Amino acid sequence: MAIITIDNQTLPSTPASGKTGLFVDSTTKKLLFVDDAGAVGGRVYHRTSTASQSPAAATDVWITDSGLLIPSFGMKAGMVFRWQMTVSKTAASTAATVLTVRTGSNQSTADTARLALTSSVAQTAAVAEGIIWVQVVVRSVSASGVVAGGFGVMAPVGLGGGKDAVSSTFDNTSMAGLYMGLSINTGASAAWTITSINGEIIG
Repeated sequence: MAIITIDNQTLPSTPASGKTGLFVDSTTKKLLFVDDAGAVGGRVYHRTSTASQSPAAATDVWITDSGLLIPSFGMKAGMVFRWQMTVSKTAASTAATVLTVRTGSNQSTADTARLALTSSVAQTAAVAEGIIWVQVVVRSVSASGVVAGGFGVMAPVGLGGGKDAVSSTFDNTSMAGLYMGLSINTGASAAWTITSINGEIIG
């Protein structure tokens, strides 16, 4: 069987006009491309959960397998971080859900909060199942960089509404090798199960 072996590397130099280069990122080990304008493309990183999880009520809890590894070239303006969760709840939950986007090396609530997204509509006292989407876009990269994002809910009843927000400025110039991930506070008396979570970075 034929095999093509490519050395892992950091972001290569921008190719000449009319050319596009392929490379495997040394941090994420994913095959990407860089075009003649220096734009990086491809699915930079992907991660999927392997087990259900039940976050504790009224507590900010890291969502296992939500951490997305930032590549060797760090954040770039226009980079998209996206998660999709399948969830269910009992009728006990009536609070507003809070999802927090975090960056750091710990993959825990010890990582730095960048966006705190409090649901615009509280849950209702109903058994519910549905899908939650979260998306964060890098607006700028600098000593005062900005990300913007939000979440939305697809469910007939019970899970409440979504929220969007823009981060405070922060230095996002040296993020290579760190993670962006999610924590959740499902609220008082909540009984949730996150059946699956799937996340990706798109360059």
